[in-house]
Amino acid sequence: MRASTMRERVMMGMTKGWTRRAALAVLATGAMLGLLLPTAPHAAAKDSSDGAAQFIESLGQQAINELSDDGVPASERKQAFLDLLERGFALDAISRFVLGRYWRVASEQQQDKFQDVFKRIMAQRFLPLFRGYERDDFVVSGVGPDPTQPSLYAVRTMISRPNQTNGEGPKAEVIWRVRPRDGDYEIVDVKAEGVSMAITLRSEYNAAIQQAGGNVGDLIAKLETNLAKGAYAPDIAGN
Repeated sequence: MRASTMRERVMMGMTKGWTRRAALAVLATGAMLGLLLPTAPHAAAKDSSDGAAQFIESLGQQAINELSDDGVPASERKQAFLDLLERGFALDAISRFVLGRYWRVASEQQQDKFQDVFKRIMAQRFLPLFRGYERDDFVVSGVGPDPTQPSLYAVRTMISRPNQTNGEGPKAEVIWRVRPRDGDYEIVDVKAEGVSMAITLRSEYNAAIQQAGGNVGDLIAKLETNLAKGAYAPDIAGN
């Protein structure tokens, strides 16, 4: 594979392991977290496995209700998603992990710019995938301590294809790695069909930075260019 082709693939920031069913989960949480907090009592505030499960369950249903509605203008859905992603995911921790050692050499301005472009990539990639999902397409199937980090909770969910509400058709298991935070919860990683979002992105972005000579600024500029081209928009038919 030519270096330029590899670079473009890496810059897309998602592997083939992230299917449409799995993609619902990644974005669903970011949206759900913020949508639920101001409108409903937070039954999941207590630091417990049950609380973590209730948190994901409530947020999943709320996200489907809000983000699958094509009647809402696209600009409003996008801005709502960006705001909710900021509130729902541990973006600072995720960004640090994704950039790895390059986070430490990036300036504060570059760190802020990377987080901003990262959020917008997530919106362009995942927001269109919410179309057609219904409440029964998102089900919490179990919860327990995270096997690799017991201070976190691993909430297991099953994601069905849109309109597959009768239990038929393909499904994907998505595991949310959740940590307590000030009486609340936040997402630190999502494992979709066995693939970790954080590890996948760290591998891909670090490869891209290496190809850019270790320059974080060049990476950000390339990501911005791809965003403007709509390069991260999903192939709905292919997902």
